Amino acid sequence: SDLSCVLLAFEQFNVSHTVNQLSFGTYLHSRTRNSLNLTSQLDGAVRTVVDGYGMFQYYLQVVPTVFRFLNGTTIETFQYSVTEHTRHVDPGSNRGLPGVFFFYEVSALHVEFEEYRRGWTHFFTG
Repeated sequence: SDLSCVLLAFEQFNVSHTVNQLSFGTYLHSRTRNSLNLTSQLDGAVRTVVDGYGMFQYYLQVVPTVFRFLNGTTIETFQYSVTEHTRHVDPGSNRGLPGVFFFYEVSALHVEFEEYRRGWTHFFTG
């Protein structure tokens, strides 16, 4: 029957996964990322499902970010936050298919970090 085919397909569908690295924009070396204190929440994430009925959904909010340094160097990159949902999807329930899904939205707001030096006059005024 059709249902037994669906059940067999679901049992053979393994959605266990590892996110080795997830980033947006120009690649930054790990040394640069560490010096800027940029971390990626999903890097190295391992998710395992014991049967074929799992659905993993990642909702990402991507935020454009600019770093400006005293020497005039500018780095434009992106940061993100993530909300993760995992659910069991029964075959024939019309609640979706097993899988790993990434949904992302780029924020209309952006973040700027600017390095600056305070002059010596702040000792007199503050």
